[in-house]
Amino acid sequence: MAVTPAFIDELRNRLTLSDLVGRRVKLVPKGGRLAGLCPFHNEKTASFYVNDAEGFYHCFGCGANGDMISWLRETDGLEFIEAVRQLSEMAGLALPEDDHASNVAGQQRKATVDACEAAAGFFVSQLHTKKGAAALHYIRQRGLSDDVIFDFRLGYAPRGGLFAHLQQREFSTELIKSAGLVGVSDRDGSVYDYFRDRLIFPIEDPRGQVIGFGARALGEVKPKYLNSPESPSFVKKTVLYGWSRARKAARRGLPLMVVEGYMDVIAVSSSGVAAAVAPLGTALGEDQFRLLWKLSNDPVLCFDGDKAGQLAAQRAIERVLPLLEPGRSVRLAVLPEGQDPDDILRQKGPDGLRRILSAASGLLDSLWASKAADYHLDNPRTQAGAKAAFWQDMRGLVRSITHHQTRSAWADDLERRIAAMRGVTRAGGSNRSGQMIAVPLMRRPKTGRHVQIKALLALLIRTPALFSDYAEALAMLDFKDDGLDALKNALIDRLMNAPDLDAAALRHHLAIEGHAELLSQLFGTDMSARLGGLLGTMDTGEVTDARVRAVLDEMTERLARNNRRGL
Repeated sequence: MAVTPAFIDELRNRLTLSDLVGRRVKLVPKGGRLAGLCPFHNEKTASFYVNDAEGFYHCFGCGANGDMISWLRETDGLEFIEAVRQLSEMAGLALPEDDHASNVAGQQRKATVDACEAAAGFFVSQLHTKKGAAALHYIRQRGLSDDVIFDFRLGYAPRGGLFAHLQQREFSTELIKSAGLVGVSDRDGSVYDYFRDRLIFPIEDPRGQVIGFGARALGEVKPKYLNSPESPSFVKKTVLYGWSRARKAARRGLPLMVVEGYMDVIAVSSSGVAAAVAPLGTALGEDQFRLLWKLSNDPVLCFDGDKAGQLAAQRAIERVLPLLEPGRSVRLAVLPEGQDPDDILRQKGPDGLRRILSAASGLLDSLWASKAADYHLDNPRTQAGAKAAFWQDMRGLVRSITHHQTRSAWADDLERRIAAMRGVTRAGGSNRSGQMIAVPLMRRPKTGRHVQIKALLALLIRTPALFSDYAEALAMLDFKDDGLDALKNALIDRLMNAPDLDAAALRHHLAIEGHAELLSQLFGTDMSARLGGLLGTMDTGEVTDARVRAVLDEMTERLARNNRRGL
């Protein structure tokens, strides 16, 4: 059996290396990757790293390295074909039946990629001709610089000429058809260019190779947007526009946004605020969610604020629920009605987009609010039975989560919300909408301890260089407060992924992850007064590490002692 590079790529797209390695090695985020104790030699300090975006592991201690196939061969003693067979079963892919079939499929994919790359070069060259003037004017009007146009390989498809160009490059007619670059007339059987008088957006695979195209009409022609037909290299449901570039941005610690259109991807990516990808005119499917999670544990899905956008958001939530696992979720951001991210950037700049990201809601919050609206729970004339139907609907959706522990956690949270809703009703509360009772009832810590916890977090955020000395003690503390615990976990995750962040950058990241309100409390005048000026200002170094260490030592010891006593 011959296993082609295309088949191996498909395995890598469908599987995540850390899932495989995590069955044997406890992995934790560190420096933008996942780290653990190397299984190939004895060590006490983690030097073994897994990089999901690139699909490889490496140990800096013993030098062991490889991909998911290497992992199975080394840990389970499998031969190459046995490892591929096991991975294909995990991915739900059938192995190529024979050498000839697999070789043919690999050759076909490579040939169509070569044809698409040649077509991309042709389209780029046409953008800067007289014929492409209207397309070039349009994208420059949208604020795209020459560097961005070059980087995204934007082009123009004239009314004709591509077919002849590819024939001159010695591509066969059958191959050009197979790549989706030409069509055949039903009337007389003549061949015509598939894309005509359109702005061209090349669509790339994870390696950055062109596998298809998106095209925007420049006049009133319908459809406004047209994608390549499916081909040996292009399967729409397994592709996200901008993924290969988003991978580079995600490595730098930028959040990941899922937007609707090509121009939105380009605008967001160029802004430096976030990484961005887009589905190709279809609803997000399982393969695409798994591609997102290779880049971010909680990508932000952006939807319009109109009814269609909200319906799309609800459907996206229901599709992703069965796929949820620990460390894999999504958040939802709602855009002002009639505006897209490109509009936000042009009208309000990068800070406007950051505000959209910081306001993104968690999945359960979003689902609760949208379903509450469906059942008109904010309308005092709504029948009491609507609440029972709402609860039943929500419980049914939670049951669709296939991962047992995740489903249990969601079910617990949901039941707390339902109990809180009942409590509000019995107390005579007039607002019966989901948003009023989104936060579950819970025990709050004592006031003095509460202040100590806030002070501890504020000092660590103010002096991230000291974090590594207190990370273990911080991780062991149970604050018994959902908001503070969430901020603690976000602080740990962020500094393990990007240990070189300064205080201002750390606060920015924590704010856009949904902790802005709590941060304002931590760095308000009350806390500054309590700490006697230890917080200083975010842009000065007037506070010495020694002074902060003394306070942190005392606080962590006191909080740990109280934890042990069960306070």
